[in-house]
Amino acid sequence: MKKEFSVSIIVCTYNRRRLFNECFESLLNQSYPKDNYEIIVVDSSEDFSEELIKNYKEKAERHGIMLKYFYQEPKGLAAARNLGIKNARGEIICFIDDDCIADRFWVEKLVEGFDNERVGGVGGKILIYSQEGLINYLPGIDQYSLINDWSCIAGANMAYRRDVLEQIGGFDPLFKFGGDDNDVAIRVKLRGYTLKYNEGAVIYFRHRSNLRELIRQQYGYGIGFSRLGKKYPNLQMRRAIFLLLIKLIWNIATFPECLMKKDKKQILRRVINVIVVLSYLTGVISGYISVRYPEEKIIPCDFKFFKPLADDFLKEKIKNKFRLR
Repeated sequence: MKKEFSVSIIVCTYNRRRLFNECFESLLNQSYPKDNYEIIVVDSSEDFSEELIKNYKEKAERHGIMLKYFYQEPKGLAAARNLGIKNARGEIICFIDDDCIADRFWVEKLVEGFDNERVGGVGGKILIYSQEGLINYLPGIDQYSLINDWSCIAGANMAYRRDVLEQIGGFDPLFKFGGDDNDVAIRVKLRGYTLKYNEGAVIYFRHRSNLRELIRQQYGYGIGFSRLGKKYPNLQMRRAIFLLLIKLIWNIATFPECLMKKDKKQILRRVINVIVVLSYLTGVISGYISVRYPEEKIIPCDFKFFKPLADDFLKEKIKNKFRLR
């Protein structure tokens, strides 16, 4: 018989009330038994009020769900997630971002992934929420590849055993601009646990709605990426950066062909991809120059489990990108 784990869902929000409200509604309507999961909200928004908490708790009670709602001064997503973990009672802790919407079977399918005790973390499928304008030309998030090729789980759709998170000390609050989810996945793997993908655990992710927000987001991700390289000096981040450069070159090289074909969709997609990669790489460079990581917290370990370190992995990625035969 399958074990029915107790579950805590943690969602952290910051100044995105409308998006959070839609996320919250999706969490109230999960197929998982209502008496066996709780929702934990860590709110750092400027419009936070006791009246808001009251309204959310009343709504959760009508659905028969326990809601724990906390306010925390803005300290970054990692610190907010740690506050949620500290107050969680579930054996499995599921994480979702406030700009996402969970499929009705999201929790149920994430929990199914923990089918043996060596599975430390599970990630699900991330689909792009259909919106008008720029959003339709942004790249998706390939969670399958992140987990199976890169040994990471995107924080928008991830779950971990609570005792595993406690073993590794939770999220690193020094990752204030992104990368905290990658860091956790690395430390879970270093403990000997496996990461698993379950495509049935679906969430719908919203990209940033305008160019300025998108650039700022990718720049922050780049800073977080550089912090990973400083925390794990043997991670050989240059290999991953090389793949980003290949992606950049490919988008630029194929741009004239799209112009000749007058393919508006592909033209815009190439332009957005170039902006995303350049913003990310700028963040990486800025992070390496300006962001320091405490020497006493550096982890000098090997990464035999990390596939991108292998030359044949790189060759395959490049081959696929350029469709070489």
